[in-house]
Amino acid sequence: MRRLLVLSAAAAAVALVVVSPFLGRADVSGQYRPLLPPDGLASGCYPLPGGVVPEFAYVLRRDGDMLSVDGLRRRAVLHYDRVSGAEATAVLEQQLAAAGVDEPVTITTEDFDVPADSVVRGEMVLDLPVVARQRDEPTCRDANSTKRFAPDLVDRS
Repeated sequence: MRRLLVLSAAAAAVALVVVSPFLGRADVSGQYRPLLPPDGLASGCYPLPGGVVPEFAYVLRRDGDMLSVDGLRRRAVLHYDRVSGAEATAVLEQQLAAAGVDEPVTITTEDFDVPADSVVRGEMVLDLPVVARQRDEPTCRDANSTKRFAPDLVDRS
């Protein structure tokens, strides 16, 4: 009986070793960083007014439409990198002016209290006119790319 148990266990172990490569293992690609979704502002799905894409390093954290006292407005939240809030605001205001944007855009920044060599320096909130989705591609329906999360989802970026 003991011999039968040992043989059964050995057979099960061999079967697991043979079958394990087919059970949910990742393909070996040599690439161990996850694929990042496309940039939500540069993709053209929900562009900023005038098609502007900030000319400073940033990360789009959230983007969506909010009800305010002025009606429905778009609110985009960015983290700006390697520049101050004043620099980021100046660059974006110049870009909007050069693109001929005359719609009301409010830019609010908050510099983080971080060491001078930190990458992420602060947060920028853009109050913008609402824009409809401009392209009908899978990327434009992916909340991880557009950062347009459903109201019941927490920020997942």
